[in-house]
Amino acid sequence: MLTENRRDVLAWFLGHFWGRCAGALAGLLLLGFLLGLCKLPGLRRSNVQVSVMDLNRSPAKYEAASVCVRGEVLDLRVEDNKLVTPYSVFSLQETAPDGSYDFINVISLRLPAFGKGARVKACGYFNTVKQVGKDTYYNSILMNRFEEETRPAR
Repeated sequence: MLTENRRDVLAWFLGHFWGRCAGALAGLLLLGFLLGLCKLPGLRRSNVQVSVMDLNRSPAKYEAASVCVRGEVLDLRVEDNKLVTPYSVFSLQETAPDGSYDFINVISLRLPAFGKGARVKACGYFNTVKQVGKDTYYNSILMNRFEEETRPAR
């Protein structure tokens, strides 16, 4: 049997100690949740417009960054390697005013609504090395959205 004094000490211990532990735990959970929100890609700055030539010139600078590039679609193809769901890959060529050009691979987990020769603005996450199934792509963008651009009238 617990005496009145022991009952008071036990009530104090459970009330104060466990109450403080629960408060501290709730505070840590809230802090972790808020810190987690800061790391979500959707809450980061919006996509940065970058030229294909800049991406290929200094790829480490843009590693895992959300970027947008503009150019002409080359060799759009659907890859189905049985290890992952089918995805599409195309090269996006950017041509400078002096006639020089460079291209970058763009990977899309959905089939885009445009074809070869279209001018598009592709946005997504840039990776210096991207493994998709058994295929490895270097200096590529995992596309999350695009905008097809109209060609100016000649």
